[in-house]
Amino acid sequence: MAETPELRPLGEVLGTEALGVDLSRLDDDTFDWIRNAFAEHPVLVFRNQKLGAGDIAAFGRRFGVPRKHALVKYRHAEHPEVSWLTNVEEDGTIDWYGVKRATDWHTDSTYEPELPLLAMLHALEVVLSGLAPLPPG
Repeated sequence: MAETPELRPLGEVLGTEALGVDLSRLDDDTFDWIRNAFAEHPVLVFRNQKLGAGDIAAFGRRFGVPRKHALVKYRHAEHPEVSWLTNVEEDGTIDWYGVKRATDWHTDSTYEPELPLLAMLHALEVVLSGLAPLPPG
């Protein structure tokens, strides 16, 4: 491990930040640390990750066999175990079903007999309407 990973609480109720981890370049020791951290902290945040679909798929496979999203439309072409949460169609028009998916938090597969181990979200673009823009830097 290049840096020693550490955990920092994000609040009193839910969420812990994992510091010193690059998910695109995991060694076995760091992954074991992450797995143990998940056992104690059900919501982990890894900030400033530059991950492609292949990186996300590889990280997910370390936990087991990923489930493919039921809606083929949202699956990544090269990595079908990764799905996109978007509200924009390929032609630039609004995907109203995507808007609904993007504004109502949920998790998939919780109705199945074998529950998923975890869900991963990787935000590429998040628009926070009504908030003042952050200052540069």
